[in-house]
Amino acid sequence: MQSYNIGVIGIGVWGCHSLEQTLAANGPGKITSVCSHDKLGAGLYGGRLEEEARKYAAKFDAAFHDDWRNVVNDPGIDIVSVMVCPAKKAEIICAALRAGKHVVTDKPLAMTAEEAEAVCLAEKESGKRGFMLAGYHTRPLVKTLIEAINQGELGELKAVSIRLCFMGGIFPGFEPSVRWRNEVPASEMFTIGSHAIVTLLKLTSGKIRKVYAVRKFDFYENYHRVNAEDWATLNCISDSGLVANIKVGRIPHRVPGEDIAMEVTGAEGYAQIAGDCLKFYPSGKIIQIPVNGGQVLNDTFAEYYSCLTDGRPMPTTFQDGLELQNVLAAAIKSADSGKVETVRHNSSIIMDLKYFQQKSFS
Repeated sequence: MQSYNIGVIGIGVWGCHSLEQTLAANGPGKITSVCSHDKLGAGLYGGRLEEEARKYAAKFDAAFHDDWRNVVNDPGIDIVSVMVCPAKKAEIICAALRAGKHVVTDKPLAMTAEEAEAVCLAEKESGKRGFMLAGYHTRPLVKTLIEAINQGELGELKAVSIRLCFMGGIFPGFEPSVRWRNEVPASEMFTIGSHAIVTLLKLTSGKIRKVYAVRKFDFYENYHRVNAEDWATLNCISDSGLVANIKVGRIPHRVPGEDIAMEVTGAEGYAQIAGDCLKFYPSGKIIQIPVNGGQVLNDTFAEYYSCLTDGRPMPTTFQDGLELQNVLAAAIKSADSGKVETVRHNSSIIMDLKYFQQKSFS
């Protein structure tokens, strides 16, 4: 298998985990270049960011750069890990793709649906591959459920319910700021909601057409101060008539072993995921698989390398990321307007990639 040099852009940005270490640990990849500075997003280290980024580079015996363009344009780099805030992502991802690099990032692809569309266009024109880590469809129980749906075990899907709450409060050290809130499309509706929305998209064959969303400020005053919701609900209708309810949030009450909870109702059957158990009705079939998020992450990145080699679609593609961004945009609009909003799927204008050259992100 071919070996890959990994360039890292962004260290310690809020809401963006450093995925490149898992990427390097589960295939023929090596971190060889690192760039991070304060302009890439509000982050964990404050005034110590460059110092910490240099330490991070030294840990892997990698070169350190204070300009992300040096990473993108390095002919020795094969994969660029873009772990910056959503407001900065699209420019960097498009530049990396145009420079002939594969790109790995987390959710979402960009700040807006228009920018996400530009990212997908850049990927198509470059011939390189993009992978966005998002969704719970790679978890064994959810994957098993999706296979059963595709095989027609439940018949035509009529309704889906997804509950995904991150339990036990805010992770240590995180303090929501106005800057952070301005660099992301939404708060937990995007942070956790992206996982739930992508999972829903993988369950269903049709597109989401209508969304009604409510943002809530119930648990954390420091969230509320910067207009950041701590949980949200979304009601969706697909073009097939399927209805879906999504509830996401960062909840202070810890429930041991809590994971995604799902109910799927079809014309010919019903399935439920709770904890480590998947049940089917009326057959009564029960499948139990222990929840191991770390192993799922390892397996997902191992699959990523296989997809690079054999050309199969990535576990989550940039096109999935665009669909997510379209739904998220409608959900944000709905939460602001208090009305049901239509999901836009095709823009009337394909954004020129020069758009990013005309904006000053750096």
